[in-house]
Amino acid sequence: MRHQRREFLKLMGVGGAFTLLPLDLARAATPAVQDRATYISASAGDHDDYYVSAFNAAGKILFEQPLPGRGHDLGLRPNHVDVAAVERRPGLYALILDRHTGDVRAKLHCPEDRRFYGHSIYSNDGRFLYVSENDFAHQRGVISVWDANDGYRRVAEFDSYGMGPHELHLMPGGDQIAVANGGLHTHPDQDGRTPLNIATMEPNLSVIDRKTGELVHQASLKQDWHQLSIRHIDVATNGTIAVGFQYHGGLTDEVPLVGTYNPGKEIRAMEAPDTVQVRMRQYCGSVRFDASGQVFGISCPRGGIVTFWDAKTSDFLTHIAAPDGCGLSATDRAGEFVNTSGLGNGWRMDAIRRKRVELPDDSHKSLRWDNHLQRIAI
Repeated sequence: MRHQRREFLKLMGVGGAFTLLPLDLARAATPAVQDRATYISASAGDHDDYYVSAFNAAGKILFEQPLPGRGHDLGLRPNHVDVAAVERRPGLYALILDRHTGDVRAKLHCPEDRRFYGHSIYSNDGRFLYVSENDFAHQRGVISVWDANDGYRRVAEFDSYGMGPHELHLMPGGDQIAVANGGLHTHPDQDGRTPLNIATMEPNLSVIDRKTGELVHQASLKQDWHQLSIRHIDVATNGTIAVGFQYHGGLTDEVPLVGTYNPGKEIRAMEAPDTVQVRMRQYCGSVRFDASGQVFGISCPRGGIVTFWDAKTSDFLTHIAAPDGCGLSATDRAGEFVNTSGLGNGWRMDAIRRKRVELPDDSHKSLRWDNHLQRIAI
């Protein structure tokens, strides 16, 4: 592991001597960084009150916009002030907010025979918003299309080519969308979250032409792993997709929880050392590539850790403690992330030096941060 980490540090342009330093000295050697970005996430208070909240790099709250129900992830409209806040599954609303003030600019309403599944993505030109949805009557996933230039009118939908679509991202070039189909059938008459098909789950990763709705690539896990729900993904600039799984089998079953996928190939499973694998508790909550596109982080809130991986070599790199830490966003530095917690904490993490620094402003601690975190560069 020492040789593996030293080689990784060389690839990242960091002197290999860091691996020879005691952890405290390695931390002291980390330069201070001025981060002028804004971070934004769904959040909650202590009394079933829900928000979209933004904070700066020090953790100082910039605004809190009340929501009618619990939010999940946020879609950022390129070169625009719009932010799409989609309700946690089974959702009925989405709000378009001003990223600077939190003011509501538009409201989206899910059709009665659909439910939002918490995630959205804009086209590169910012015109269309794509939202993952459940067509529960027909037990299929759909991706709905909303025209931002026409008051966010719902203009189309296409098949997600699986059941229970969750996170979605644009592929490089912007013409294709990668969709994590979790494989779970749910129904709003049965609380909308309880899986009804654990024994017959068929999760997959689908890459779809966003203009025609045609399936371009699809990959599934081997049958023995069919209860590994493919829920969260991120896409690097070279087209590599990092994948985090949520297992619906036994807590002690030996299954991978992390993988990478290059369209046209098979999903490549990755595993951490046994002691870390156990601590992941069969649940990955958020996935994010760093600024270099080589390192990705996967949060495991049930296990109280964030794990870090090398996408190029498929090696496990390290983990950092984060009690109930789930929201994850990359900064503009290689190997560095911001992580938020359902307990109100926020940290800046350095995966290269295995460093964790708490955000200094206490105002963010009054909120329970939801599963996902987005960074808005200034």
